[in-house]
Amino acid sequence: MAQIDSEGRRVREIVPLEGVRKVIAERMTFSKHEYPQGTGQVHLEVSKVIQFRKELLEQKGIKVSFGDIYVKAAACALEENMALNASRQNGQIIYYDDINLNVMASFNGILMQPVLEHVDQKDIEQVSAELKKIYEYLKKGKLMRVKLEGGTFSVSNMGASLIDSQQPFISPPQGAIMGINRNRRVPVFGENDQIIPANLTNFALTIDHGLCDGSEVTNFFTSLDKMLQDPWTWLYHKRPAPEEA
Repeated sequence: MAQIDSEGRRVREIVPLEGVRKVIAERMTFSKHEYPQGTGQVHLEVSKVIQFRKELLEQKGIKVSFGDIYVKAAACALEENMALNASRQNGQIIYYDDINLNVMASFNGILMQPVLEHVDQKDIEQVSAELKKIYEYLKKGKLMRVKLEGGTFSVSNMGASLIDSQQPFISPPQGAIMGINRNRRVPVFGENDQIIPANLTNFALTIDHGLCDGSEVTNFFTSLDKMLQDPWTWLYHKRPAPEEA
């Protein structure tokens, strides 16, 4: 006989909130309650990114995903906006030289946050190869082969889904997270009011307002747009490793 709850609804199953699901619930609750968050969003033209992917495949036989490209572009944008490459903890703001990105990924129904280190010092081909290796380890459950700590900024990629907009939560104590949504080919008004096709991707950036302000969101998106309009330059850009203190 089906179980009936106090409001007359039939209950299919009751399971305890435990394990990974419990950890995620606790971390997201802590994130929302302890870190004042604000999200800005922008639609950026990515036609040159699409052309870059095509040329890279044709000229070098290398296939990179949009997610690979946006991870590398985020690192380049952070290089110009290092105030976002930071964390707030124990009454202090800590600014990092290393640009280590947590790349949110779901495997076997479990949300993982693998870390790709020193993304600013790697070109797109290296970033793509390392992410492929990380994803393969996660698919096989080889968690010991994947770095899960030490991130300084997060990227949540939902571009392969039907999601047009998201407001990602930061991953404490990090100060910011970039969300990627799906690409849409839409008509837009160009010069002289003519209608032209455009490839637009919606990007979101959530920040900790205890660490920085909305102007940092604007500056980050300005940098990101610059990278996406010249992928041939920026996706092969490598920042010299910071000198040891």
